[in-house]
Amino acid sequence: MKKLFLICFLISWPCFSFAKAGDTHYVAVLQAQIKATPEAGSDTSFVIAIGRKVIEFDRKKDWVWVGIDRSGGRDGWIRKDELSRTDPDGLKY
Repeated sequence: MKKLFLICFLISWPCFSFAKAGDTHYVAVLQAQIKATPEAGSDTSFVIAIGRKVIEFDRKKDWVWVGIDRSGGRDGWIRKDELSRTDPDGLKY
């Protein structure tokens, strides 16, 4: 049984994605609310559109602290399920 688990794990290893600080992501929803703190009830600091490039700073559970590329230092928290590793609309910002 242990061998079977090990074989399955090794085969699936490339499917795992380990994001870390400094990684680039893209907004994957039409309009993402960037929050002041990593909580659903937190105030919305600003809204960004699909395809916007962001840089990851940190993570807390289902939230990612991001900086907005080329925006003069704007940052905040976004739900990780609203991010994509690839640009969903193909536009360049």
